[in-house]
Amino acid sequence: MDSSGKKLFYYLIVSLAVLAVLIMIIRYTMIMFPTKSQEYHEPLVSSRVQRGTIFDRNGTILAYETPYYSCAVLLREIDSIEKTADDLALLTDMSKEEILHKLEDRSTYALIKKRLSDSEYQMLNDAISNRTLPGVTLEKRYGRIYPQQYHGAHVIGFTNIDNVGLSGIEYTFDRLLSPLPDPALDTTYGDDIYVTLDHRIQYAADQRCLEMIEEHKPDSAIILIMDAKTGELLSYTSYPWFDLNNYNTAEVEEKINRPINSMYEPGSVFKIYSLAAILAIGEARTDELFLCDGSYTFTMDNGKSATINCLSTHGEVGPREMLKLSCNGAVASWALQTNDTQFYQYLHSFGFNEKTGIQMPGESGGMLQASENWSGRSKPTIAFGQEIGTTALQITTAATVFSNQGNLLKPKIVHAIYHQDSETFSYSEPEIVRNVLSENIAYDVLQMMKSGTEPGGTAIFAKREGIEVSAKTGTAQILDIETNSYSADHVLASTIAILPADDPEYIIYVSADNPKGGFYYGSRVAAPTIEKISSDLVSMGLLKTDMSEIIYISNDQ
Repeated sequence: MDSSGKKLFYYLIVSLAVLAVLIMIIRYTMIMFPTKSQEYHEPLVSSRVQRGTIFDRNGTILAYETPYYSCAVLLREIDSIEKTADDLALLTDMSKEEILHKLEDRSTYALIKKRLSDSEYQMLNDAISNRTLPGVTLEKRYGRIYPQQYHGAHVIGFTNIDNVGLSGIEYTFDRLLSPLPDPALDTTYGDDIYVTLDHRIQYAADQRCLEMIEEHKPDSAIILIMDAKTGELLSYTSYPWFDLNNYNTAEVEEKINRPINSMYEPGSVFKIYSLAAILAIGEARTDELFLCDGSYTFTMDNGKSATINCLSTHGEVGPREMLKLSCNGAVASWALQTNDTQFYQYLHSFGFNEKTGIQMPGESGGMLQASENWSGRSKPTIAFGQEIGTTALQITTAATVFSNQGNLLKPKIVHAIYHQDSETFSYSEPEIVRNVLSENIAYDVLQMMKSGTEPGGTAIFAKREGIEVSAKTGTAQILDIETNSYSADHVLASTIAILPADDPEYIIYVSADNPKGGFYYGSRVAAPTIEKISSDLVSMGLLKTDMSEIIYISNDQ
């Protein structure tokens, strides 16, 4: 290469080097001194989300968010685990052993106590401020307080340590109660939920449940009170229950939401639905009196005979007497005179074998086998409440057919929602699921049910003076899975009532599983509880009597 070529090559190398330096300077300047259009902005998000409040229908607070403090230990900042445990044991209600257990196998961080009491917080805060508790820190968190404790616990539900709903309304409406943060707000507020429960009625029902538990000692109990015209649940008792503020220490049995989770054979309360189906089909000779001599024997399609027993001899029985005396033979005889498919379809239309759609998690749809799968004795047995699985909510909801001119209502657990963003309420309206019966048949069955609370009726103890009560009792034997036969001493005692019978306002269902007191029939265990609850409704001014001179005196006085 000649000298001129070398010079050209040299200038080219120098120019490229200068250009590279200029590019680096420009890029550095852009990074260190960006123009307004180039500046990076962190996305704005709410500093926190405040979970919405849960109220009863009248505004009584059932669940609300509150700040609280937790105690934690930063293990790398402490000198002695033993001394730290000793100090914390003096300032909290925890033992040294409990604290050491929390600290073991941890290398950096250990949560010692999730929720401190006011006094614990004050003592720990003073010690930390005085620098006598190195490595111990207080963390501000947000959680739920449930001021009504166990009242309505299975409806309300609870949240976990991260304030996420785990059961009940807290779970179903978790996204409404605790929405995603709004980028335009410092704090995002969740919607408020107003459930259908009336805390006054709930408290009264729970008190009556405790009295029934004390007297009859069942393993579990259910009381549901529903608005007969809207399907709204005014009270929802599932015993055993638990304090929502201490859900983490509750037993598994206490957390079971029995009215929607537990499926069982309902027994004779089911006769009101069977009779309605029989009358609607119109094939049975119900106008002819059935002669009950204490048992009823019939021949199945396979030529074999089967016998159904009654508790006593009832004599001549029509539909009204069947309900009054709870005659198994009569309802079984009429069921056998009906078409299998139609009988199944009517029972299914009442809502059996399907979920009610209540806005709570874990609902069972029950069990009612299709008619093609029935044995020779299935239909008459189903007619008096065996060989079918139902839930308490299904039994209660199905009764809305009799209080709404033959229409089945959808049960409601949410009364209203207050939307924080628009500052407006949305209200739940009564919802008809389907028409089940003619208005005449629904009315007739409701009136025939009054016979149960007349002298000689099985539901006489559900009668409250001054109020016409339509009621049906049940005492269902429980199937023993091990022997595949019905237990001789384990029963479900129950009663359903619709009142007042002439213009229904309430549907009340009471059941007690495995009562072990002096009585075990639904007539003596569940029916009296309905009378007491009716009296409570009167005393609260929520139910009128047609005898103004009656003065109710509480059994507690």
